[in-house]
Amino acid sequence: MNIETYLDENPNCARTFASFRLIGQPPFDPAEVTSRIGIDPDTTTRLRSRGGWLITSEHRLDTTSIERHLRVLLDLLEPHKAAILALIEDADLRADFFCLWRSATGHGGPEISPATLARIAALRASLGFDFYSTE
Repeated sequence: MNIETYLDENPNCARTFASFRLIGQPPFDPAEVTSRIGIDPDTTTRLRSRGGWLITSEHRLDTTSIERHLRVLLDLLEPHKAAILALIEDADLRADFFCLWRSATGHGGPEISPATLARIAALRASLGFDFYSTE
């Protein structure tokens, strides 16, 4: 499959976006994550049981291509890869890309290129989806 095909609008998708999350146990400090990475988060949480730091593509672009959403976040994160990997190791954090995907037709689903999957893996992150139907 041509790499550009992954960038096409997905006619089976009503809405999609991706988020990159760093999640950790106390004493998780979102301000330290921001300071070390150098990117302002869209959301942070600090609970007794865990904390989180998150950036999202939700308001950065309007497309039904999950590939485009992931690439926007990866382009933002990759210049800070060394700091992210150090944080994951030093603070025992979990990294993931978590995506929302709402079906427009009840058929099909998202497709992600091998190149984008490799970029996600290079950040030691997992990839997850929340699927919703319009029906």
